[in-house]
Amino acid sequence: MLYVREISDLMAAYPGRGFKMQEIVRYVAGGRRLDGRARYALHKSTLRALVALQEAGVVLVRPPRAARGGFALYRWLA
Repeated sequence: MLYVREISDLMAAYPGRGFKMQEIVRYVAGGRRLDGRARYALHKSTLRALVALQEAGVVLVRPPRAARGGFALYRWLA
């Protein structure tokens, strides 16, 4: 799956720490500035990789606390 290696590199270095999606996407982007479509595509691909890691039991997802303006946290378990 695309971007699983980058996500695991980032999150495995800090096990137990919660990451916002924005932090993960910035890391996966590698410092590149992306336009709207490319950023959206990267976000979707990253989300798919995180869902796959969650299904594998490696990532724990804490859902957003507030209905609007809240954010999910992704935590590496292994």
